[in-house]
Amino acid sequence: MNLFAQFNAIFNREQRGIAKITGDLGGGSFAARAHGGGNIVLSGQAANGQSVFYDKRTNKIIGQAPDLQITDIPV
Repeated sequence: MNLFAQFNAIFNREQRGIAKITGDLGGGSFAARAHGGGNIVLSGQAANGQSVFYDKRTNKIIGQAPDLQITDIPV
């Protein structure tokens, strides 16, 4: 692995978030409500009512998330 690839591996990590899809905007865009309560627009593939993981930097849907109640626990 070259130096540039090592740098990207360290600093370009995705920041995952969880959201629930609330509407289909067409063209692969979806309205969603983030775990924190904010409304966001995500791109990718999903269905209405589905919980998804998404990259907070790019707002791209990464995959389906389990439909469970989520609790933040401070460490």
